[in-house]
Amino acid sequence: MDHCILGEPTNPSALGDAVKIGRRGSLSGVIHVHGKQGHVAYPHLADNPVPRLLRLLTALTAQPLDSGSAHFPPSNLEVVSVDVGNPAFNVIPAEAEARFNVRFNDQFTLDSLKAEITRRLAGAHRTGSYDVTFRTGASTSFLTAPGPFVDLVSAAIAEVTGRVPEHSTSGGTSDARFIKDLCPVVEFGLVGRTMHAVDESTPVSDLEDLTRIYELMIARYFAAFAA
Repeated sequence: MDHCILGEPTNPSALGDAVKIGRRGSLSGVIHVHGKQGHVAYPHLADNPVPRLLRLLTALTAQPLDSGSAHFPPSNLEVVSVDVGNPAFNVIPAEAEARFNVRFNDQFTLDSLKAEITRRLAGAHRTGSYDVTFRTGASTSFLTAPGPFVDLVSAAIAEVTGRVPEHSTSGGTSDARFIKDLCPVVEFGLVGRTMHAVDESTPVSDLEDLTRIYELMIARYFAAFAA
């Protein structure tokens, strides 16, 4: 393949709002802090892992990972779960666990992001033990740089919709991550306000306009890029 147009629902509000020229990467991890169970009335006989976990999470979230780049917003780390599995009010738990996800831009590779997370955790560690595990299935960021191909796609969108689309890299991962290593890829499709909802729907007029946009893209592509 020389180029690819992926039909993801890229538009937040109206057809023509945005064309995706890249995506952020995604990395998930689990922090597991080890303590010693005991009675809350005798804390000197126990080792509470919760304050240590909170200190580690503060180290991850207190400072931004970066300030963004020319085509990407800042990377963001979100803590999505904190668990101790302790239903009792008078027991210090033996273990504490937190899960996090990072959506990262082109300032990081997977290896450099893992190294930064590991560095921040090590800097906050004082006593006791902990471990961090990075989950499999992570994806890297990618960018199809603005140029003739992106311009051709944007011009076809603008001609049909009357809107100049934003060149966006926001949102989550997509199937473009499986194509990016084969050829330059951009994404443009329907409005995504109801995607995956029980009442997912789209106006027929948007389908008709999208068909015209794709027809223009194809005709102009082969006129411009045919060998």
